[in-house]
Parts: sequence; structure tokens; C-alpha cells
Amino acid sequence: MGKRKRKVKAKEYELEIIDYSDECRGIAKFEDKTIFVRGALLGEKVLASRYKNNANFEEADTLEVLEKSANRIEPKCEFYSVCGGCSLQHLSSENQINLKLDLVKRMFEKSGLLVEKWLLPLTSEVWGYRRKARLGVRYVTKKDKALVGFRERKSAFLADMDSCEVLHPSIGKNLHLLAECVEKLSIKYKVAQFEVAISESDTVLILRNLEELTVEDKNILRTYADMLNIKWQLQSGGPDTIEDLDEPAKLTYNHKKHNITMDFLATDFTQVNFDINQKMVNMALELLDLQTTDTVLDLFCGLGNFTLPIAKYCKSAVGIEGDSGLIERAKQNAIANKIENAEFFKADLFEDISGMAWVRGKTYNKALIDPARSGALEVIKLLPKLGVEKLVYISCNPATLVRDSKLLTELDYKIKEATVMDMFSQTAHVESIVYFEKIK
Repeated sequence: MGKRKRKVKAKEYELEIIDYSDECRGIAKFEDKTIFVRGALLGEKVLASRYKNNANFEEADTLEVLEKSANRIEPKCEFYSVCGGCSLQHLSSENQINLKLDLVKRMFEKSGLLVEKWLLPLTSEVWGYRRKARLGVRYVTKKDKALVGFRERKSAFLADMDSCEVLHPSIGKNLHLLAECVEKLSIKYKVAQFEVAISESDTVLILRNLEELTVEDKNILRTYADMLNIKWQLQSGGPDTIEDLDEPAKLTYNHKKHNITMDFLATDFTQVNFDINQKMVNMALELLDLQTTDTVLDLFCGLGNFTLPIAKYCKSAVGIEGDSGLIERAKQNAIANKIENAEFFKADLFEDISGMAWVRGKTYNKALIDPARSGALEVIKLLPKLGVEKLVYISCNPATLVRDSKLLTELDYKIKEATVMDMFSQTAHVESIVYFEKIK
């Protein structure tokens, strides 16, 4: 039997916030311990409640702000105090992105990494931007209602919420109607989640049903599909069981500047913020300064989000991805956009890839890396051997970005330019872009 988790006794204390953590939480000191405080801003005095106790630090939630920072604002969302989807609505959007930029700068400086030039952050609309999400669903007998949304901050329970300010309005303003739909289903106790995918043309909701829907259930879904202008997909088991309720959706997004349309499936990884994605791709291409003689390697390429725009301006582009489905759709997107100088290969970039066809005897003078949160430590070691002179690194985790940047500098790459992007406004999530050049 596993050990039963020890319940942390409630502890309240008054704290003065002296700094920010890498996760944008306030930092305080209490009895020689570091306290990480959610919902607190630099310079504030707060009454906080401990929810986690470790040997060297504690974690706490702000209960009351005793002395407010001038930067504190009123959260826009009425459910902010209970929902775990957002964590920074008490700070203005401008101050949020400046905080994230400052945190990344400090992490680089603390690691002894010199960035020659910090660029202005990439920003966009800060509300209603999120086009991909996984929403929990639960019918609660005691409340005689269905809950649809994100989990509470302090528990695994779903927050009781009617709307979401960061979700695209087609869904964010209609959570109460989705809950109403669930309540009418015969299998209302057996709906586990909705996976949301919103494109520039269609909105798809994948309903995870743990029991078969009746004919009447499907008609109820159709009624709400018409009401909300959405299309349903049903998932009774694993990803291979997903099927359209009626006509299939057409999910696309565009790289307008490059005249490229990207098709994707509702389950595919795509950036949640379409506008920031376009700005990010444009900046990456500008930093790489693409020429018609360049051969470019795009690692962790996904659907070809960067690969296809890159291919428009260079001799050849090669995209590498570990998901065979994404590789197939990247190839289809290349054909649909009449791009003939882009190739795609499936490879696990965390294993030995030295013998693969796109590596053996090949050289690439420029590269782009867009890894998951775990970073790209293994494949980075290969870049000098492939002849990469200019590199753009897209990161969704500052800690692994700093770690990988240290290795790149040890491999004689210089950090030329860097900044952050407001991909996930109202949250502590930090997206960064860094440009490296090989020292000759």
C-alpha cells in the first residue's frame, strides 16, 4: 500500500512580499523560510494561508491584501477567486508581460548568460484569445446541475462558473449553455470532458462520453450545435475512437503575411493564441534573415507551423517531429499550399538520431527549435555538427530555456536577441524567443 499523504495543518501569517518567483508568485520570508504566495504582488503586505509545507519553503494563498501595491487591479472575471485557469488577473496586462520579461532577464543574468539585445515583447488581445482548451464536465447531484469549466485553484473539483474571459467568446461566453446541454442528456453522469478547438472558420467540441449516447441525446447535441454554431465530435474511448456527430468540421488558421493556410484536427497541437502565433512566426523569420541559398532545419515542427513559412524564403526546409499524425498533416499542408521545397521526417528527438537520413552527411546553415517544456538538451548537441550558424529557439519553459542556452554558449553560440511573448495572458505561463549565432 502507498503511504497516505499527510494533511498540512492550516497556518495563517502576515507576510511582506519582497520579490517574485519564476512562476510569478510573490516571495516572502518567515522564520528563516521562503514562502511562495499566490495572488500577491511585490511590495504588498498580505494575510496568507499555507497549503503546502516543505523542509526549506512553504506555499501559501493570499487571503487578504493588507497593504496594496499601486499595480493591483480588480480582476475582470467574477470567477477568478475560485477558478484555477488564471493566476494574474489582479495585475494589469502591461505589467504582466513586463514582469515575465523581467523574470526571464533575471534568470539569464543569474546563470551568467549575456543577451546582447532584449527586444520588445510580442503582445496582442488579452481577453478571449484562447482557442484550445480541455474543459472538465461533471453533473453534481447535490446541486442538481452540470459544471463545465476549469478546476478550482485549491482542489481537484470543478469550479462552478458560467463563463470564461480568456476563452474565445464562442465558448467562453456560453459555458452555461454547455452545462444546460449536459443536464438534458441521458448520460449526464457519464460525460467526462469537452475538448475545445476553435479555428478561423469552425468551432469543434469533442465530447468524451463514457457511455453510448441515445438517439435523443444526439438530437439534443444537434439543437445546441445550431444554437452555439459549433460542431460535435464524440469520443467513446482512445483518440482513435473520435468521430463526427454529423458533417466534419474544417479547422484552419492562416499565416496571412506568407499566404499560407494550415489545416489541423481538433486533437492536434496548435498554439492557443492565433494572433501571437502569427507575430511569433514573423519574428522568427526576421531573426533568421532567410536567403534563397539557405537550408533550414525545423526541430519539433508539429504541423509545419514554422517550416512552411520558412520554406517560402529559402532553398529548402526540413521539419522533424515525433508524432506521425502531425508529420502526415504537415506534408498535406505543404501540398495544399504548393510548397515543394519542404520535407518532413518522423523522429524521436530525445533518442540517438545520428544515423538518420536527414542527419547523415547533411548540413543546415540555419535552424529553429520549438520543443515541449522539457527542452531540447539532447538534440542541441548535434547542431554544431550539422553546420548550424544561426538558430532561433522558441521556449514555453524559462528553466529549460536557460539550461539549454548555457549548453549552446558552451558550444560557441552567442545569444544575440531575446524577448517574451504574451501567448497566455492572465496566466503565469511564459513563452520566449531567443536568437543565437555561432561564433566563427
